Amino acid sequence: MERSAAHKTKKRGRDQFGRFRGLLRIAEAALKPVPRPLLQWMWVLSDWLPDLPGVAMRYVLLRRMAKRCGDNVLIGRSVELRYPERLVIGSNVSIHKQCYIDAYGGLIIEDEVSIAHQSSVVSFQHTWNDPSLPIRDNPVMGSAIRIGRDVWIGCGVRILAGVEIGARAVVAAGAVVNKPVAAGTLAAGVPARAVKSIGAGTPPVPEGA
Repeated sequence: MERSAAHKTKKRGRDQFGRFRGLLRIAEAALKPVPRPLLQWMWVLSDWLPDLPGVAMRYVLLRRMAKRCGDNVLIGRSVELRYPERLVIGSNVSIHKQCYIDAYGGLIIEDEVSIAHQSSVVSFQHTWNDPSLPIRDNPVMGSAIRIGRDVWIGCGVRILAGVEIGARAVVAAGAVVNKPVAAGTLAAGVPARAVKSIGAGTPPVPEGA
């Protein structure tokens, strides 16, 4: 019981945003005239900053580059972000280190989502219709991804183009998601499938799942 209470009161990195909201908004305004290529260069350089300044810098840059970005968004080190202008991201979202986020086909991440380290979200796929070209040189086809509210994505998950993950779902570590995940379910495996429903009274998923 004591451990549970302590866990509930533990501060997360993104809880620091409220203390510095004014400064973050000033920094965001200062970046308005900066061209996009320079913003992307600054994104890479932010990995060299200490933890909190780096998180703050990536948040401010994301607010400038994304189609829409909410409050309290934590982006870890070495997160590669492609086509951020096609990304819509809600509030209280965390994307941890070494993730690959590609919004080419459109990507919506709703509020209260956590994506653990080394996961990939890829909203396009290669075609192979022209046999005169290598597959890598064939056109790519975008297909939007939507991650619903209060979703937990475990470490090393692969979310593929066209997938929708329903609200309050959990995707277990290492899963490959190539089909929709229903709201309120735990999905696991390669390819991912529903393992069980989750809700009030169900035991917690182990840390890192």
